[in-house]
Amino acid sequence: MAKVKIEGNASGTGTFTIAAPNSNTDRSITLPDAAGELLLANGDGSNLTGITTGKVLQVVAGYGTSQVDTTDSSNWTSTTVTASITPSSTSSKVLCLVVLGIEVAESGDGNIGIRYRLTRGGTSIYQPAASYGLMIRENTTVYKQLDIPAAFNYLDSPSTTSSTAYLVEFQAEQSGVQVSANTAYVKSSIILMEIAA
Repeated sequence: MAKVKIEGNASGTGTFTIAAPNSNTDRSITLPDAAGELLLANGDGSNLTGITTGKVLQVVAGYGTSQVDTTDSSNWTSTTVTASITPSSTSSKVLCLVVLGIEVAESGDGNIGIRYRLTRGGTSIYQPAASYGLMIRENTTVYKQLDIPAAFNYLDSPSTTSSTAYLVEFQAEQSGVQVSANTAYVKSSIILMEIAA
């Protein structure tokens, strides 16, 4: 029959107590048939092995610093919603979580729309909708305004260990109609999470 041995440390002076919980149910704990250390309740798990994928290796956050306006429907305008991350491996994925505070407003007839996209290193990598990200369709001469957070996620494969910048860009759906990003009413953020592949 195998035995359980509790061995003290010759150099330590502290007393360790194994305390039972307040329970009326019998419990059994089976020790692993291998050498090693048990993870404590207050451990951070940094020494765990055998987990090769899906671990979150680092998290970086960025926040919009000011409002940006545009009436351009042909060219993309940079917002202040940006963050940079340096992946630890070329095989890592980067999960991008974006909340873009946007405002569309018009005082005449017609549609009000805004397009937005995510770029990496100046190159577009994801646009939530092919034609527009948000559109109000209303035929009235009454002033119209909408402030709303537009949220989207994207799992990227940058294949690099260099510092990589992610930036949100936007443009108007209708030329001459002002649209805004990161307004005083709705703030913006971007969170980048490196995921072990």
